[in-house]
Amino acid sequence: MTAARILATLASAALALLAAGAQAQPVQQPSPYAVEGCASGCFALKERGAAIYTGADAASYRICSRSNLGAEVSVDSAIVRISNRDCTDVNGRAIVLNSGEIALGRLPR
Repeated sequence: MTAARILATLASAALALLAAGAQAQPVQQPSPYAVEGCASGCFALKERGAAIYTGADAASYRICSRSNLGAEVSVDSAIVRISNRDCTDVNGRAIVLNSGEIALGRLPR
């Protein structure tokens, strides 16, 4: 192959890559917030002492603070603090809201 032919091939390949990149759509990451990321079964809760889940088998939930003050939940008697408007995933047999306002959704097993 001559230098001119190699250059033409490289230029053609570069143009094809640029064209493919121009057509590509940005990948949208799923929202970390339970309400936005959950197709069904999501809800908001603000009653202090409200049981989120109690059962013989452990269940997983994504819990998000809905206020700038954060929230606190008890997971199998361990305290989990959620910073202002942050989310965390929890797994336990007894999950209770201690303080704050939260949005939550059940995570797949």
